[in-house]
Amino acid sequence: MTQLAETYACVPTAERGRGILISGSPKSNTILYTNGRSVIILNLDNPLDVSVYAELQRKDNSQIKCLAAVEEEIVTSGFDNKIWRVPVHGDQCGDADSVDIGTQPKDLSLALLSPEIALVSTDSGVVILHGTKVVSTVNLGFTVTASAIAPDGMEAIIGGQDGKLHIYSITGDILKEEAVLEKHRGAVSVIRYSPDVSMFASGDLNREVVVWDRVSREVKLKNMLYHTARVNCLAWSPDSRMVATGSLDTCVIIYEVDKPASSRLTIKGAHLGGVYGLAFTDQYTVVSSGEDACVRVWRLTPQS
Repeated sequence: MTQLAETYACVPTAERGRGILISGSPKSNTILYTNGRSVIILNLDNPLDVSVYAELQRKDNSQIKCLAAVEEEIVTSGFDNKIWRVPVHGDQCGDADSVDIGTQPKDLSLALLSPEIALVSTDSGVVILHGTKVVSTVNLGFTVTASAIAPDGMEAIIGGQDGKLHIYSITGDILKEEAVLEKHRGAVSVIRYSPDVSMFASGDLNREVVVWDRVSREVKLKNMLYHTARVNCLAWSPDSRMVATGSLDTCVIIYEVDKPASSRLTIKGAHLGGVYGLAFTDQYTVVSSGEDACVRVWRLTPQS
């Protein structure tokens, strides 16, 4: 069962827009999200104390398109072809630094164990960054639609318009293709590694989600076809036992990876206009954001 605990509007009020939730921190019970113009940090223990980072507002009408974060840094990209890195010290932001990658970013992920390493996908390939230095620019020969980099920075999974998942090993500035996985029937829209890195999950524009075993590269959980529209986002629980998915169909669906997909839990009408961001702040708390400019906190009741 689920229970709606709180609803927070994306702030500031004058700048409300689609809420794209980026990350939740189990250590501090903090969520970080963007409405496309500002980055907002909210502590769920003290929701009236909201930090809005105005210095991340785009003065040139170049809205934030992608955002990734670790505890001490926020990394953003927009329509200006730039990747911005902003240090965070408590409730204060430091001076931002940026690099122009020469083309528009489509997806952005950080190697969580070495967050200075970032993988940025573009229409035709990927860019690997070390800090604000471009280490490698690779044309992959297919249309890229989603990407993720492993926590250690040694592997990348690239999803394509054709629904295929390409797995690459990374050595310095060299990408080597190791495998191609075929299961999706639509363009891949999102890829995420599990926290224990034993699995990864992928979603597509044809409403399907797949959980994969990372070692065998076989499907671990199949028949995840319960959305009725494209999958926009997904998130893993801290113990890697659950996957939450969000869709244009306004629903959030939560799966336990060791149980059949049919035993799913569905939150209907989570966000008017579609769900665009998800994160777990602990094992039984899911935070979602969407087209309705709201962030909602859902409490999960453990199943006996």
